[in-house]
Amino acid sequence: MRPRKTDRTASKPRRAAKRPPARAAAREDGAQTRQQLLEVAGRVFAERGYVYATSKEICERANANIAAVNYHFGGKDGLYAAVLEEAHARLVSIDIVTEITQSAASGADKLRLLLRKIVGEVAKRDEGAWELRVLSRELMAPTSLMDNMMKNQVMPKARLVTGMIGDILGVPPTHPAVSRSTVSIVGPCLFMLIASPEWQKKIFPALLVDTDSLIDHMVAFALGGLQSIAAQLRGASRK
Repeated sequence: MRPRKTDRTASKPRRAAKRPPARAAAREDGAQTRQQLLEVAGRVFAERGYVYATSKEICERANANIAAVNYHFGGKDGLYAAVLEEAHARLVSIDIVTEITQSAASGADKLRLLLRKIVGEVAKRDEGAWELRVLSRELMAPTSLMDNMMKNQVMPKARLVTGMIGDILGVPPTHPAVSRSTVSIVGPCLFMLIASPEWQKKIFPALLVDTDSLIDHMVAFALGGLQSIAAQLRGASRK
């Protein structure tokens, strides 16, 4: 008789399912804790301001260890600096500003897209977005912790926007008329950011009734001014 064949595979021990490496899991948990701290800190800083906010309250509300702020941000100052940078990035990201200003659209369309994004975000203040309230507080009572936000958010975006406005005016972005025009266009956005929704409604009750109409008006007003300045610059260059 032939020997009976055995099922060798049945005798092999089953391999246990692979578990994610402990380090990878720890990194994921750490990233989640950091993001949770950032979100909660944004709300606390928006409510209380930098001076009266404490790491203890932030950690308690984030269900995090009291040492987590020091571990992830180096302390309250580092956390606040990170919150400022995150708030500015959420208002309008560098990627969006780059996409708009470097597109093949006309100068007028670029300006319209940019204002639509900024004004649309500012108009959300009634929904309780902490990002705008944090930026508003910082603009009204500046701290010494704006450096990262200025370096990584404000300055790169400013270079892109002044380049766009310089193209509309037909002059280099370093021309004084570009700086003056940029301030004239950004100024109304800063007013909407700094002034509380309650005060805006008291002073200008119809301001945010129709956001689309407001954006169209701001674009038309800005383009009218830019066209006038461009004509003056062309006239001066002929003399």
